[in-house]
Amino acid sequence: MRSALNKFIAAILALVMCAGFAGCENSGKDADEAPAVVAVYTAAPARDLNDVTFNYGSGFYAEDITLEMNCGVEGAKIYYTTDGSVPDDTDTLYMGGIVLTNNTNSPNRLSQQTGTSAGGDYIPNGKVKKANVIRAVAYLPDGTKSQVRNGTFWVGIDRNEEYGEVPVISLLTEADNLYDYEKGIYVLGKTYDEWVAAQTGPYEAWQAEGNYSNRGREWERPVNLEYIDATGAGFMQDVGFRIMGAASRSATQKSFRVVAREDYGLKAIEYPIIPNVQRSDGTGEVTKYKSFVLRNGGNDCDYAKIRDPYLQKLAEGGRFDTMAAAPCVVYLNGEYWGMYTMAEDYSDNYIENNYGLDNKNIVIVKKNKIEEGNDEDISLYNDMFDFITSNDMTDEANYAKACEMIDIGSYVDMLALNLYIYNEDSIFEGNNWQMWRVRDTGEDSVYADGKWRMLVYDTDYSTGIYADGNTYTMDNITKVFDAAAEIEAITVDEETGEETRNPAAMFWSLYANEGFKEELVSAMCNMRNVNFEKEKAVALINEMGTVYKKLVPDTFDRFGPEWLSWDTTKYYNDKLYQLETFMDKRYLVFPGLMQNAMDLSKFANVTINCSDAAKGTVYVEGAKLDLGKEFTGRYFPDYTLTVEAEPAEGAVFKCWECTGAEISDPNSPSAEITFSGDFTLKAVFE
Repeated sequence: MRSALNKFIAAILALVMCAGFAGCENSGKDADEAPAVVAVYTAAPARDLNDVTFNYGSGFYAEDITLEMNCGVEGAKIYYTTDGSVPDDTDTLYMGGIVLTNNTNSPNRLSQQTGTSAGGDYIPNGKVKKANVIRAVAYLPDGTKSQVRNGTFWVGIDRNEEYGEVPVISLLTEADNLYDYEKGIYVLGKTYDEWVAAQTGPYEAWQAEGNYSNRGREWERPVNLEYIDATGAGFMQDVGFRIMGAASRSATQKSFRVVAREDYGLKAIEYPIIPNVQRSDGTGEVTKYKSFVLRNGGNDCDYAKIRDPYLQKLAEGGRFDTMAAAPCVVYLNGEYWGMYTMAEDYSDNYIENNYGLDNKNIVIVKKNKIEEGNDEDISLYNDMFDFITSNDMTDEANYAKACEMIDIGSYVDMLALNLYIYNEDSIFEGNNWQMWRVRDTGEDSVYADGKWRMLVYDTDYSTGIYADGNTYTMDNITKVFDAAAEIEAITVDEETGEETRNPAAMFWSLYANEGFKEELVSAMCNMRNVNFEKEKAVALINEMGTVYKKLVPDTFDRFGPEWLSWDTTKYYNDKLYQLETFMDKRYLVFPGLMQNAMDLSKFANVTINCSDAAKGTVYVEGAKLDLGKEFTGRYFPDYTLTVEAEPAEGAVFKCWECTGAEISDPNSPSAEITFSGDFTLKAVFE
């Protein structure tokens, strides 16, 4: 987290340098002469004195503006481009002020591009919104040249009406980086032609591989990113970007991973990209990112688009990491590129920034492969997996050793989340799972104990996404148990000899232990009763939906899908309603599904409140309750219930008042509840 001194220095630099930066560049104009500005970018990195300056900063302008460029070196020549490409001395020579107008009615360029999906091309029917993009460079008399100066100018577009409070991101890059047959990352390209030539049978569009399917640093391209929030604050930085995702790479609107590197200028983005995100260790706000994601919605990209950020938001407070996220709008080389969700990106740097651990000591395994760390680090995962799957977990000594290898609380919370939302593409299917640990223990942190902990991501294929929300009654718990019992722990590819460890086998081995089952039942109850409490879940759909409804229909108009030719606003409202239907009804049926699938006694209705919510709070099985209103939940009498009262500063815990159950010690802040039916509990604070 930045120190107050750093923030003060940054503010002073911004004031000192404002004569050459956006937001401070209406120099030479009286206030009553300047056009109305809705939002203007006001932050920028330091520049050399010989760099190009603009008299206006990037932002939204109600009326036409005349952009003037200047370089402090006599005899310098300024060249510029208007298509997002990097300028050189073969481009347009600046001869005087450039009038910038609303250019939405100019021809679509990027949005006319074909060959971006094996599922077919989608070309928007009308003109897409556009911004003026200017990239300029000065060639100096001594033969050197300045840095490139970038600006994005929206003229005649009402920022508040169109985008409300969400940030707007402008991406500027060479068109060849996107659409070149061999190196373009956004197209089918050469990779697709080679892949098709090797096929011997039919395939679906999402299975096809194109240039956009390629991964790794080789398929990362340079881009200038400018981030502008509703107040006009933001940052500009040269970064790298690449296509990300799985099947959603085949969508017309693709997701991007944005990465800061010293090769591009700065090795990190020091800005609170996603507002008010707290570090996972609870020690402050996240203000530094090595990378982040512009996500198209994944499996949900043609539906509600809200699922993953929505579900991860509700899951916050679990003993795993979730990706904080926020909506934004993206323009690519000046063309409207739709609504995206900005999300955190798991990496060794993410762990460092969230836990204060040395990123060189971090190991992340994703779907049996090393994601971060050294190749040999896979043995740390394999050793844990092999011990658990090859030893009897009903033996308490074996189970205790397993608990030293993996954070059981983190693991069962992740399982509980996927079971509750009926995720059909989760760890139980061998997909969409990640875990992390430190390689070497000894760092001064409780998280440096060498235990594996879970990272939640890609929860979209859930909540009845392809069934209009109507899978809420499905007993996926029994389905998981039945499948897990038949799974081989390790399979070997006959041709390559490569071993694959099936994570469902580890679950099945652990589930044989009664203590593990108790932990899982507790986690599943809390996921339903606390995280996905019905009123809270529905309220969050309405809260997030208010923002997304403003942004998503235009995105569908821009990108399709092809079959969506009617009212996109009505279509989107229907998709939100289907998600709400699942959340509302899943809450009602889930305890019954647990009871039948896990051979539990009939659940009990539990009511908990406190004498004064301002004087303290209550934890049930480690989950913090919101006692601004009376809490009601369903738990199973097969196991005792652990409760803990935590007084607020200046208050004291007095006692528990319990009706309908036995409490181990009514005068202790931490107690065990034994029950056989419904009961009420009250925490008394003074």
